[in-house]
Amino acid sequence: MAFIKTARAAICHPNWSPENWGNFVGENRGRITTGPYRTASSSPNLIAQASEILEEQFDPRNYLLTHATIVASVDTVDVPNVKLGTVNEYGRKIARRWPNYCITPGTEQWINNNNDSWDRPVLLKSYPTFVGAHNFCEHVQLEAQSKGRIIDAVARDIGPSIYVDILTATNRKHASLISDIERGRLNTLSMGCSVTETQCTKCGNVAADEAQMCPCIKYEKGNIFFDNRGGRHKTAELCGHYTLDPTGGVTFIEASWVAVPAFPGAVMRNILAPDVINVRTQDQVRQVLASPPRDWTDDGMAKAARVGHQHFGQAPDPMAPPPGGAAPPGGDPMAPPGDPMAPPGAPPEKDPMEELEEEIEKYVLDKIKKKLKKKMKEDVSEEAASSPAELETSSNENINRQANFVHGVNAIVRIARSDVELLDGLARLNESHGIKISRDMYRTALRVGSTDGHKSLEEYLGQCAEVLTRKPTVGEAKTLVRLGRILSLRKKARF
Repeated sequence: MAFIKTARAAICHPNWSPENWGNFVGENRGRITTGPYRTASSSPNLIAQASEILEEQFDPRNYLLTHATIVASVDTVDVPNVKLGTVNEYGRKIARRWPNYCITPGTEQWINNNNDSWDRPVLLKSYPTFVGAHNFCEHVQLEAQSKGRIIDAVARDIGPSIYVDILTATNRKHASLISDIERGRLNTLSMGCSVTETQCTKCGNVAADEAQMCPCIKYEKGNIFFDNRGGRHKTAELCGHYTLDPTGGVTFIEASWVAVPAFPGAVMRNILAPDVINVRTQDQVRQVLASPPRDWTDDGMAKAARVGHQHFGQAPDPMAPPPGGAAPPGGDPMAPPGDPMAPPGAPPEKDPMEELEEEIEKYVLDKIKKKLKKKMKEDVSEEAASSPAELETSSNENINRQANFVHGVNAIVRIARSDVELLDGLARLNESHGIKISRDMYRTALRVGSTDGHKSLEEYLGQCAEVLTRKPTVGEAKTLVRLGRILSLRKKARF
């Protein structure tokens, strides 16, 4: 029984011509110097290659050609003095066949967003299997639902990794799909592959099905661990092995168009039904997201951090201290829309969980104080009498916006099939509501994983600091904790 692995990648070029691809391949030819690992095409003529795959004369006017870098390689090294075979370690039996299961720290960044990885020689043996594979939507792997085919693939040696690029031909008869791709509404491909065996990067256990998986892969995948010499590593699955013929135990079988849901507020009210969301999850999300920041300003002016347009794109971290060593703005960027945030000047470091509890208490007290002050200052004139109605209208609008925001998070938690899909959906939702969070916060939370995967919040934030290569500010720590807890909700939610 084989494993099915998937992973997402952003489109590099949504509309390419055969000439574009030919130039690209030509520029990268020679990057792979060992074996026949340059392009997967058996024919030097791309048109002939595509016609053979599509079983009809290929006409570029009838197909949208899309280029994506779909998968990358890691490097592995032998673990010193490792015992092979069936051995007793970590208090359990391990079936270890190969010693090279340790991923080098310099290439861990190419472990994919599902914490799967491909060793360099494995990828070089298997990437030609992309050619001829089907192009589906959302991994619905029925040939009748095929939207096109992968007509070529190329391996590129960038030095520390091998990148595999694919050229996908999507039939233009699928007009709605083509329109979404060309207009940028759909810009993500997800590859699917079949793997005969996987290897744990922590203990080296080899599994051919889920029953043979070690606890590391079942419960710790994506977590950080330290080896006997103090080296820091990530728990992941290595797919296949280079000794397995003919393709290293890996066969790439398809590439799917996948959509990451976005929830604009105006649409969300019409399409989201709160009664279909698990009540327990609703309450948990509200507790995590709807609690107000610790220090609210009386004038209601928010100090919002700014990020670039792309959620995970290259953008400076607005939460980092500015030149001169000045402290970054305090407060919580994950607060719902309309919530003001704390003034500049970071408060002393505290346990984020304790702060969240104190925030709720302080918010309630502040609201009571403000209501009392308002009543004492109210005038009996008509002008003053109209003020409460205006305030009530503003308050109701803010409550509706917050409710829509929470419902949106609930829906994303419910439908997300992976941590990366959850965080990307949350980033889009935050942006649509004007909530600005640094890309580094999303990327750090994605790499560290859920808070439930750690013994304590201190350990969780410690690993966040390692990923950031610095200690997070109070505001960043609170944001990371909330992102980690939302990732935990996805694993707990059952609908």
